[in-house]
Amino acid sequence: MILNIIGNGFDLYHGLPSSYYYFSCFLINNHLEFYEEMCKSYNLKYQKNSHPITHDFDYTAEDIFWKDFEKNLGLIDDSFIVDTSITDLGLEYDDYTELDIKENITAEEIKSYFEKWIEKTLDINKNYKLIKKYMQSSKNAIYFGENEYFLQFNYTHTLEKIYGIKEEKIYYIHGECNGSYSELIVGHGNDDRIEEIERKISELEENFDYSQKNYNNIEEYKCLLNHITDLKKNVGECRLKSQEFYKKNELVIDTIKIFGLSLGEVDIPYMVDIKNRWKNAKWEFSYYEEAEKDRIKEIALDKLELNESNFKFFKFSNETASKIKNEIIQLQNIKEW
Repeated sequence: MILNIIGNGFDLYHGLPSSYYYFSCFLINNHLEFYEEMCKSYNLKYQKNSHPITHDFDYTAEDIFWKDFEKNLGLIDDSFIVDTSITDLGLEYDDYTELDIKENITAEEIKSYFEKWIEKTLDINKNYKLIKKYMQSSKNAIYFGENEYFLQFNYTHTLEKIYGIKEEKIYYIHGECNGSYSELIVGHGNDDRIEEIERKISELEENFDYSQKNYNNIEEYKCLLNHITDLKKNVGECRLKSQEFYKKNELVIDTIKIFGLSLGEVDIPYMVDIKNRWKNAKWEFSYYEEAEKDRIKEIALDKLELNESNFKFFKFSNETASKIKNEIIQLQNIKEW
């Protein structure tokens, strides 16, 4: 049996404009006010080329942030909300007054817009029909056998729509696009930042002087903590459910193939679980550029503790991907920034 692990590089291979840069384009084109608020919250540049007569702006997407969007959700700055509340209420007494402090953007809003982006520009039958037409005649076509299962890190239905993979053979580890943003697991894995904010709250509470500023700061940091906690992936729960998928299907895996997964820090626990479950399985890692192989090799040896004889690499690039992507961009009327 083969376990195929599917990352975002798999959708990119098929020409879907699924990089997070296109999420920022979707927000600029369709939800500009939210995009501006989000950029302010994360200290991102979002305007350029001011027009002095009309006072209009061209918008921009900071590639460094959007390239690693989920990771950067865990790096939100204190200025997102701290010291934004009124400290002088003009009251005749010195005791603090409780205020209802709210963030400008919420985790629920981010997830909701994220779902809309996937639903309205990526996970569309017209896109899949176009991709299928190209892939049927491509020398880069992929073939999956009957005895293969899939751990899917994407939210799209590329496996079912392009390759006809049965739903029961796929586990969507972070949820799938189905019209309900609450089902999607989007976010970071930055425990250090959460602990840092918790320490700050404890410090402020220990030195509480009953002033309005002190009270505001405590509530602001609590609000910040709620926001960053709501945007953290519950890796433990996801790992548990993936184990249930393996067990339910009685999988006996001898080959593990990774297609387009970045193998970032948040992905490693899943890979370790798989390695520990099927200790003798052979691994195959995809790469897009030669320079990636050294990093992947280091992960295989140090993080997964694989023997060099137990893994190999395969080139994963599709010469028609760019052409497909450009056609989808035109088809979906996506304006790039």
